Amino acid sequence: MNTKRLIMVGCVIAAAIVTAVFMGTKAQPMKKESTNPMVIVSTFSLYEAAHEVGGDLIDVEAIVPLGSDPHMFSPNPKQVAEISTSSLFVYNGAGFETWAENMKKTLPSTTHVIDMSQYVTLRVSQEDAHENHEEHAHHHGANDPHYWLDIDNMIKMVKTLEVEFSKLVPVKESQFHKNATAYLSKLEALKIDYTMGLSECKNRTLITNHDAFGYLAHANNLKNISIIGLSSDEQPSAKIISEVIALVKEHGIKTIFFEEMINDNVAHTIARETGATAQPLQPLENISEDELKSHQTYESIMRANLAKLTEAMECH
Repeated sequence: MNTKRLIMVGCVIAAAIVTAVFMGTKAQPMKKESTNPMVIVSTFSLYEAAHEVGGDLIDVEAIVPLGSDPHMFSPNPKQVAEISTSSLFVYNGAGFETWAENMKKTLPSTTHVIDMSQYVTLRVSQEDAHENHEEHAHHHGANDPHYWLDIDNMIKMVKTLEVEFSKLVPVKESQFHKNATAYLSKLEALKIDYTMGLSECKNRTLITNHDAFGYLAHANNLKNISIIGLSSDEQPSAKIISEVIALVKEHGIKTIFFEEMINDNVAHTIARETGATAQPLQPLENISEDELKSHQTYESIMRANLAKLTEAMECH
């Protein structure tokens, strides 16, 4: 092929590429930038409440990546910058996000900050996995930050966000109220189903690998025993494990619950030693990619938890 022909072929190819790029750009209109206020939250429960109240009037973003343990999360500079440009930053509080307390002092005045733990009813964490566990490394007197597992607190969270969103977009106050009212009716129905479902059970002891279910247990008159404390990377001593094994055998407990996003080896070990089964229970701190793809919500996950609890505790 001579030089002249090569040049001609090259021009044809270049023209084709330019045409394809132009046509591709033309076929994909530019996405209209949202004018909604941006609200950034930390936990999944906050995301759910904000999404339900805000509807299509608020852009809600969860800062903790899907499938990760929020106890271990700390924002990178890019994420801090994103929070700095948001209209509202809502975090769980009660010691759940140690990074948020220092970071919020550096945020601009244009970013309003809400510590949701100030608007709910908190409980002091259980000091031990059970009453005789003197070795358990919990923080004495610390508030348990997993308050959203008490449905009454989830209701308070929704009402708080309704007020805050109405401040952000006052002209849409009636729509926020409508959204909140619709979601609150679902939460009230969920609360009734929990009360009825766990009212009469042969076993009322809930054993979990992580101290995340104290609010759920207290709200439904269950005894909660956790193998490790509030910190998800805590390692229980051999003494604690042997005491829990003895307790499981003594009371004929058939199910040890574990949280999927943290190490579940101890729960499975105790299950093997006692003949019990190990079952996942979702604490709704975060959700996985699969749960997101299957459109799981606070309500659907709480109902799945209820079904597992009623079966494990032999409720009628």
